[in-house]
Amino acid sequence: MSAARFIDVNGYGLRQELAPRWQAAIELARRGATAEAAATMLAIAEAQPEFLPARLQAGYFLLAAGRYRQAAKLARELATHEPHSLESGLHLVRLLRRFEAHALIEAVMDRLDYSDCRNAPLLGQLASELGPIGLYRHAEALLARVSAIAPGVIQGDVLRGTIAMTAGRQDEADALLRRAIARSATELPHARWLLTLQPRREMLDADIAGIRAALDRVRAGSEDEAYLQHGLHNLLHAAKDTAGAWRALERGCAVKRELEPYDRVATARLFDALMAMPPAGAGSAPPSSNPVDAPAIVFIVGMYRSGTSVVERVLAGHPEVADGGESYVFPAALREVADCYRPGLLDAEMVGRLAGCDLAEAGELFRAHARWRAAGRRVFTEKLPSNFLNVDFILRALPEARIVHMCRDPIDTCFSNLRTYFSSHDARYASDQSDLADYYRRYRALMTHWHRRHPGRILDVDYHAFVDSPAEQAGRLMEFCGLDFMPETLDIGREGGHSATASIGSVRQGIQRNRGGAWRAYREYLDPLIEGLDIAGS
Repeated sequence: MSAARFIDVNGYGLRQELAPRWQAAIELARRGATAEAAATMLAIAEAQPEFLPARLQAGYFLLAAGRYRQAAKLARELATHEPHSLESGLHLVRLLRRFEAHALIEAVMDRLDYSDCRNAPLLGQLASELGPIGLYRHAEALLARVSAIAPGVIQGDVLRGTIAMTAGRQDEADALLRRAIARSATELPHARWLLTLQPRREMLDADIAGIRAALDRVRAGSEDEAYLQHGLHNLLHAAKDTAGAWRALERGCAVKRELEPYDRVATARLFDALMAMPPAGAGSAPPSSNPVDAPAIVFIVGMYRSGTSVVERVLAGHPEVADGGESYVFPAALREVADCYRPGLLDAEMVGRLAGCDLAEAGELFRAHARWRAAGRRVFTEKLPSNFLNVDFILRALPEARIVHMCRDPIDTCFSNLRTYFSSHDARYASDQSDLADYYRRYRALMTHWHRRHPGRILDVDYHAFVDSPAEQAGRLMEFCGLDFMPETLDIGREGGHSATASIGSVRQGIQRNRGGAWRAYREYLDPLIEGLDIAGS
């Protein structure tokens, strides 16, 4: 390849005469003409088929132009190519993540050779893309490579510590995160916050002092402050300093509201649109069998912090069950059918697009994901709590699916949401008491509506009944899922598996009967929540 005839782009040679078109496409995208930019990139790809970056860029531009289906098709085609460099592999993985194409990402990683790579930041960036979608084998291999070539890289320790925490290796996670904080020239607010999810009694005073000192050094009103204030709340809560814990939480929530405003009007439109959808005419009873070669699919839904992680861990203890964790695979399948991209789970416009659609394609997309993740096991679970919004779409797309709905005391649920630092777009309501109460009441009304529309298809599991009588409730749960009850499944603190959810710090502590009522210590601060829920609250 002559240097005079080609220009390097992410390890690929772009023919020199095509370079002006490349620059023109970038300029079009900068001006917001993303459809024209995508067309220009596709013309480059047609002129030079082996030049992968043109099609990668076209995929991003198509997404920005609202052409979700076309972008998804292009991304799947690209996944069959072997990237020439780790950088182009990273760009491909990021594009495939937009469509929640986890199996294709794993296939790309299986083909990507990074054994000689000495670019630690690039390896870390790729690992950070894989952990959130459950590809821990590849993420840990990438981070092992980082440790081998650059053992002092701070972000490598943070990522390794985060994965160790999801796997329940708390001592390892603690050591890695503390080492990163000690060596870092910055405050590492996210790492400090992670350490507060399972506070160590012997380190409480030192950790509180560390976060307070860090708060003096970060910018007020920033995401860094929000993480640190929520972490300080967790530590002061553990130290039983209720007044101090509340002040930290109140400030953290105020920062979150400024950074991520919540639109209550848009939420009302969404719930109203879901309630107004006409019945699709599907039968209410599940079919007698699943499609050939597909596992039985169980969706675990409810409000965040309602106990969904506990139920998932119980089911995952059964040898015939594969737990899929929390994924956006089903919402992505709906986006493909609707041919529109949304950063959150759902909105009223998308409901309108989907109301009259045939969702069989969405069902097949999700079944393919379930087959891959289940790896031959008979039952597959999907535990994104906010899929309660999608219950009607789930049962239209997957008539064989079972819905397990976790129910928990309203104040316990809402207060736990208030205390949790969420990164999800789907929980922006959780930083304000009155918004929380409004959202909870709409959620309960919607679940009542789904029960009426789909009698017998949804199993309500009361969290408090479950922790009080776990064997009895787990037997009922297993029967609904088509499984035989096995007592060992109640050992949710067992080794194995990953839990990358808001319950990351507590789910492996076993089934606990004393987790309710934490709000009572904060009763004097919770009038907006209690009044909004319209319950006694005493």
